[in-house]
Amino acid sequence: MAFVSIRLEDELLRKVGSCMKDLNYSTKTEFIRSAIRDKIKAAEKEKRRLEQWDKLLAMRGTLVGKAKTDEEFRKLKEEAGEEYLKELDKKFGIKKN
Repeated sequence: MAFVSIRLEDELLRKVGSCMKDLNYSTKTEFIRSAIRDKIKAAEKEKRRLEQWDKLLAMRGTLVGKAKTDEEFRKLKEEAGEEYLKELDKKFGIKKN
């Protein structure tokens, strides 16, 4: 395990102490490790969300040249959306509402 030293402003340190009490953390190290883990999880979730948007936009790009009317384009978008939702469900267990 590596050792990391950080400096905190007095006000931030007071807030850490207050949160530690509220959330039943016994040490600053335990609290900070947990906060770092939470931040990493949030960053990974955001990365996955952005990757899914990129896929959706790429799918949209493939549809633009195939439709001649707005109705054809709407139908292609709908079909692509359904296909995409099936892929999400298979990959992540995300069901359509």
